[in-house]
Amino acid sequence: MGRVSIRHELNEWLSTYGGHIGYAVRPEFRRKGYAKLLLGEGLKICSSLGIDHALLTCKDSNFVSAKVIEFAGGVLENIVPGPDGLLRRYWAKTNIG
Repeated sequence: MGRVSIRHELNEWLSTYGGHIGYAVRPEFRRKGYAKLLLGEGLKICSSLGIDHALLTCKDSNFVSAKVIEFAGGVLENIVPGPDGLLRRYWAKTNIG
């Protein structure tokens, strides 16, 4: 179905480009709500690790991922040049329960 990766600490690269949570959904499972589920569970895990606000990033052209992040409460901080084009950087509270 997909995967979620949690980064407990951010190095310089992750604090600019990667963020605390990475998620991906296989093409055949897209448009079924799994991205929202994965991100929501990732935020819960971050909360349990003591991370109050998680950095989330996506390509500026990835409108679907941006909507998923915004649905989870992500607030856009800025848009920065990234290795593969512009990146949107969001912060989301992890205590969403």
